[in-house]
Amino acid sequence: MKYKLIIFDMDGLMFDTEKIYYETWFKFQDKYAFTFSEELRKKFTGKNEAGIRDELVNLLGSLDKVKSLRKDLEADRIESLKSYRGSIKKEGLDDLLEFLRAEKIKCALASSNDRNKIDLLLKKENIYDYFDFIISGENVEKSKPDPEIFVKAKDAFEFSNEECLILEDSYNGYKAAQKSAMDYLIIHDSSFDKYFTADREVDNLRSVIAYIK
Repeated sequence: MKYKLIIFDMDGLMFDTEKIYYETWFKFQDKYAFTFSEELRKKFTGKNEAGIRDELVNLLGSLDKVKSLRKDLEADRIESLKSYRGSIKKEGLDDLLEFLRAEKIKCALASSNDRNKIDLLLKKENIYDYFDFIISGENVEKSKPDPEIFVKAKDAFEFSNEECLILEDSYNGYKAAQKSAMDYLIIHDSSFDKYFTADREVDNLRSVIAYIK
């Protein structure tokens, strides 16, 4: 097969977590005197902590307020991720991971989220062992739409750009994938209305199998 490495984003692609994160913003609007919106969600999605922090400083006007808000958000989100029942895996994820394992295709996870939440989710959903390499937002200097996180994931292996496929759901991730010189597919997060059109899209993670074949 052409591809030797599949690079996964996590939130919104593998797990239905963006909806959880989205709802937490509204809990702290009054405390920090700001209005969260769908436009802000789109702007933040795919960015790492540093990228979101820079945007929030412009919104709140104070780095101290931003640090306090992020601390409140983090505590609330960790509790939500620990306490949810059932599974929040996206359609086709299990099928795709099993296919890649059977075909001996390597899997990397390149998420702008922090490593603590990445490990929590992968272990809770029992798919941690499917991934050969994990890189988080703490491991890069530049946030998506910069391709640094994808390039570092690829560089952990001895594969060419042509042998790698990036899977993403967000606009920032899409632009980063375009700049990476690797192949990519966009699977839009079905929890929200589609807000951009990519030149390479499939409906769900199960559809990636046919693309790879």
